[in-house]
Amino acid sequence: MTHARQTGPDCCGAEAAESSGRCPLLGRRQFLARVGAAGGAILALRSGLLQASARRVLGAPMVPGDGEQKPRIMVGFARPDIERYLLSPGAGFPLDENQQLFTRILTKAAEDLGVTLDIEPKPLVDNDAMDAFLEERAANADGAILTQMGRSRRRAAVAHFLRARPDELPTIVYGPQGTRTWLVDRAPRSFIGTTDDADWLATALRTLKARWQMANTRLAVIAGDDEREEVLEPLGTVIHRMPLEWLEQAMRDAEGSEEAREIAARCIENAEEIVEPSEAEILKAAENYVANRRLMEKTGAHAVTTDCLGLVRRGDGSDVQCLAYCLLLDEGTCGACEMDIYPAMALMLSSYLLGRPGFMSNPAIHTVTNEYVQSHCQVPTRMDGFDEPPHPYRIRPHHETQQGVTLQIDFRENQPATLLRFLSPGALGLDTGVIRRSMRPEHHEDGIGGCQNGFSLAVDGLDDVRNFSRHSHPVMVYGAHREALQAWCEVAGIDVRGIVVT
Repeated sequence: MTHARQTGPDCCGAEAAESSGRCPLLGRRQFLARVGAAGGAILALRSGLLQASARRVLGAPMVPGDGEQKPRIMVGFARPDIERYLLSPGAGFPLDENQQLFTRILTKAAEDLGVTLDIEPKPLVDNDAMDAFLEERAANADGAILTQMGRSRRRAAVAHFLRARPDELPTIVYGPQGTRTWLVDRAPRSFIGTTDDADWLATALRTLKARWQMANTRLAVIAGDDEREEVLEPLGTVIHRMPLEWLEQAMRDAEGSEEAREIAARCIENAEEIVEPSEAEILKAAENYVANRRLMEKTGAHAVTTDCLGLVRRGDGSDVQCLAYCLLLDEGTCGACEMDIYPAMALMLSSYLLGRPGFMSNPAIHTVTNEYVQSHCQVPTRMDGFDEPPHPYRIRPHHETQQGVTLQIDFRENQPATLLRFLSPGALGLDTGVIRRSMRPEHHEDGIGGCQNGFSLAVDGLDDVRNFSRHSHPVMVYGAHREALQAWCEVAGIDVRGIVVT
């Protein structure tokens, strides 16, 4: 499929448009002024729509948990049936009052996260109580949270629960300081969380929800001519392979849509600068986003990864998917390049568990400066979190082809960061580090190839970048998240390995 490149005097004047069809170094205000001066320009909208986000135009993409189906988590308290306990955690740790505190924290978190709680308020005093707890609630549970509030006998009851529960029931055991819960033996698909921070219970609930979300995610892999489904165990994620023609048809259907015009106007209005792309190219890129969203809704997919380079090779550049992926990432779902399944799943995990998008990119090394580098053209702007202010962005083309539209940002220097990538359905690669500097091409002749967005990272434990492990498309997330990801992996039954450092 091809789309005719649209050029003309709307953007840069007739002479410039005829020679390149682009707007070199055109500022946002100048761009909008020329759009308005064109009279009936394709991006002219009703008053007030310029500030609308893609989410406000099409609504939020659906992810697991947004519909009627919610994860159900059983909750119990391993403790003696008395008010005060002289042994650790001591008489200064009133059992009834602290159980009420923990219940309030979990109830508020469940409301915020969209989780159904199944709470047993009676103290689970021994193994028999644990067996009754399991018999009554485990069959309908998607996970369990146990709080240990006593010493040896209660610790033994918790260990009994971990042995007696169904194998597929992910469980988090929470131990307030002073309970010696850390002495409970590790068990498959469980995490022993001991801390002096009672609010960590909300994180425990998010961890179990993220496990459920990954098990209920449908990832569309758009390539080739075939349609089939497969389940990636132990994650449970469904891979729905579908023909590339389905996306091509969706792009044809999205041409001229009102939604695309509104989204293109929003991208232009909020841009710090528009460097090369023309008005028509930005509109076409917005149409590609609308096409992805419509196809996701039609097929029940929560995320997509596409043979995007195959589309580019077959077309004239108007099929570049970069802007669509940028917007999907900012909305809490995923558009992943090059039909690469495992990085796509890492992007979804970052969204579910960490509440922020990740940056999927190509690794490289600079031996002259001993720098580990990552770069790619698609990028989210809400690196600090979905509810946090976005990074300013410029509108640029896909760097290798100089076609289509993407966004370009500056990554924050001295920013702690985490690298993650599924190495297989049962193994997650994980490393941490600090971003040294942002690295991006300014002009075609600046001597920088590769992609529009990039950064160098001082990776923890990597002294010589020539020794890095060569996994493609690692995902970078702002923040140090090793502990949160490690806990999720233990609950999910996933091995943790190095992704860059081996």
